[in-house]
Amino acid sequence: MSLITTLLKEVLQSGLLRNSFQWRLEAGDAVALTFDDGPDPVHTPRVLELLARHGQKATFFLVGEQAQKCPRLVERMAAEGHALASHTHTHRELPRLRPDELAWELATARALLRDLTGTDSNLVRPPRGRISPLVLLRVRSLGYRLVHWSKTYSDYRRDGSEALLRRLRAAPPLARDIILLHDNNPYTVEALGEVLPEWLAAGMRFATL
Repeated sequence: MSLITTLLKEVLQSGLLRNSFQWRLEAGDAVALTFDDGPDPVHTPRVLELLARHGQKATFFLVGEQAQKCPRLVERMAAEGHALASHTHTHRELPRLRPDELAWELATARALLRDLTGTDSNLVRPPRGRISPLVLLRVRSLGYRLVHWSKTYSDYRRDGSEALLRRLRAAPPLARDIILLHDNNPYTVEALGEVLPEWLAAGMRFATL
């Protein structure tokens, strides 16, 4: 991440869009582990089992269409204490949407997750991280908080667990980092299974959003 991008995100979170944009935890020494693009019927349960084995909680940004296909899995995620939020309903990039389409994407996914779990969240992660100044203003006007990230390991490349593990070990998370991973990726599950115990042994603490 470039210095300019880092500074811009910090200005948005701390000033211009306070309470409507987040890319790092507000304070403390914890780290937030977040997953996009699920729930996946094969790999999300593996992630849940891994987290349960180590007594950790994460935040899952769920695609509404995927949640509709796996309602029991969504209920399980909530029951196990993980935080659930929206990754839109159909995973369309936000800058490409008309205002009415944007409102529908956010409201539909939010209502679905609320109906499945009994809890409500105004957090939303933009598909592929794509945003624009206009999108940020529209999301704020609709009452949502857009969540980006401060640490990504590019697991979307799907270039194998060893390559991903090297990236995870080369740049460990720091206090207040929001980590972006994907729970529909077998390589992510395998690499995280190796590195999570290492992070915990080093004293890292995790928090949900």
